[in-house]
Amino acid sequence: MDYNLLYSQLLTNRKGIMKKIIGIVCTLVVAVGVCWWLLPTQQPLSQNLTELDQFIPALMTEAAIPGLAIARIKNGQTVLLQTYGKANVETDMPVTKDTLFNLASISKPMMGLVLLQLVEQGKLDLDQDINHYLPFKIDNPHTENEKITLRHLASHSSGIADYYDIRSYAENRDSPISLEQHLKSLLLPDGSNYQQGAHFLAHQPATQRQYSNLAAGLAGYLVEASTGLSLAQYSKQQLFPSLSMTQSSWLLHDLPLNNIAVPYEVEQCVPYLPQIAGLSCADTESPVFNELISRYINPPAADKNFKAYPHFGNPQYPDGGMRSSILELSQFLVGVLNNQDRNGQPLLSEAMYQEMFKLQLDPAISDNQRFFWRDNSMGLTGHMGSDLGVFTAMYFDPTSKDGFIILMNRGMDTKAVAAMQQIAARLHPN
Repeated sequence: MDYNLLYSQLLTNRKGIMKKIIGIVCTLVVAVGVCWWLLPTQQPLSQNLTELDQFIPALMTEAAIPGLAIARIKNGQTVLLQTYGKANVETDMPVTKDTLFNLASISKPMMGLVLLQLVEQGKLDLDQDINHYLPFKIDNPHTENEKITLRHLASHSSGIADYYDIRSYAENRDSPISLEQHLKSLLLPDGSNYQQGAHFLAHQPATQRQYSNLAAGLAGYLVEASTGLSLAQYSKQQLFPSLSMTQSSWLLHDLPLNNIAVPYEVEQCVPYLPQIAGLSCADTESPVFNELISRYINPPAADKNFKAYPHFGNPQYPDGGMRSSILELSQFLVGVLNNQDRNGQPLLSEAMYQEMFKLQLDPAISDNQRFFWRDNSMGLTGHMGSDLGVFTAMYFDPTSKDGFIILMNRGMDTKAVAAMQQIAARLHPN
């Protein structure tokens, strides 16, 4: 047998097979590229529109935003209050100035105002160990002799880790688990979810900043520990009436659910493919695939669907459970910027007002963290919020008293963030 001839034939056959495989792969690549090039995409509708009432609806179509509410504050007064789109897509109910939105983490600095009022009344102290007020003891198992204060909780530097778990949410009702029960389950050694101190960080307070919803929940519990009233009760009796926020609440049982904007996630699908979730469609619950579809395909509005979530009750509600309307939230912001309630009386003493906007940490740790408020890259002070099916922003310049509020009943992803930034730039061009 001529092995040299056989080997030569094998090489020839192998080269032929490889050429066929390469040809098939190249054909597939070209076919995929042609199909991708031919896929319909969402066309830019808003970029050349100068009028706000034309620009925003066009942008909402581009970013698949069902409903939106905005306010603009100038020199401490509301100069623009506008709503767009649907609070409920299924019933065709429009967003109005009285439509309630889940504010998500914008709730935190609203709680901060309550806490500073209690400091002013002598019921709390910014730099007292929180165990002085609590009916149970908080002890970080990873550190020695730590002292956690209200200032630390309000500046995300307490050494308490973040905790956010949607499995703890209740649907269309308030959580049956009280805030106290929730905190004990996570932070006490005999708690059912203590997990060997997994919800504490291995550093002393005020030495690092790490955003913590759980620390905000604990700060909210200090209202109850110092007054006997929960944060929700105290706000309903004291804060909200002082600012004419009669329809706002931390708890769902105070509110008509049909007046709360339905929270939505956006499911986007690859055009022409069967709409099979997980294979051709994605939403923010599958973030990687969702990002790929957004970035490389950008389907038109016809290939996007709104998926409704329930209204959730959260046992850790001080971190972001407030519902309010664009009208009442703008009243809150006007009150804060002018440090006045509806009767012209100060919300805080001058000392406490300055404390609210003072930088709370060593600049080496954070040069933009205030008392729950935080400065953003635009040089404005405020807060953003996001949760299942909602995305919110409230920012302002405390000196000029100019600011804006944006509320949308759509979950946060890159499209929503880009839309939020563009609307913010129109509302606060400076």
